[in-house]
Amino acid sequence: MPAVPKIVDHEARRREIIRVVWRLIAEEGIQAVTTRRIAEAAGFANGALLYYFPNKDAVLTAAFQHIFEATNARADEAAPERRGLAGMRTLCLEIMPLDEERVVEARLAITFWQQALNSNDKATVHAGFTNHWRSELTTRLEEARHDGELADSVAIDATADELLSMLTGLQILGVLSPCEATPERQLRQLDEFLTRLRRT
Repeated sequence: MPAVPKIVDHEARRREIIRVVWRLIAEEGIQAVTTRRIAEAAGFANGALLYYFPNKDAVLTAAFQHIFEATNARADEAAPERRGLAGMRTLCLEIMPLDEERVVEARLAITFWQQALNSNDKATVHAGFTNHWRSELTTRLEEARHDGELADSVAIDATADELLSMLTGLQILGVLSPCEATPERQLRQLDEFLTRLRRT
């Protein structure tokens, strides 16, 4: 009786490879993420990796997409019907590098930003994710205004941009200056920012 061909779940293998990339970044640093090292850590032949990702750049793009999806999933789990300033704070907490997992996410994001400087495709991916988060921040601020939480002087679009810039800066500082950008200082900065928005 002929052997039954093994059925391979293509998407499951891709997710497995992305998890390997995360582990390599966390344990060995971004410089360890080569196609050869990824294949070795995942238990694949080097050539087999190309069946799932055409090159290292494609793996990093998929891992960057995972950051976005994982952040949103954590926010959805924490507050599936988030609203107003409290809902905005929930999303911010999941973007900020407050623990080991989110520091690794920030480290990968910084690497992706560097690549996006010279890649229109990566820049487009980054812009799409950034615009999604800007849109949510804007929605939360509009809800806060509707609910009477927001001071009359707050300009919604400018405030969403300012907050997004602050979150990006915290990701950089959380990776490059962890002794200064401690979780406690990050949280204090966020909460002081939100306090300035509130109607008194």
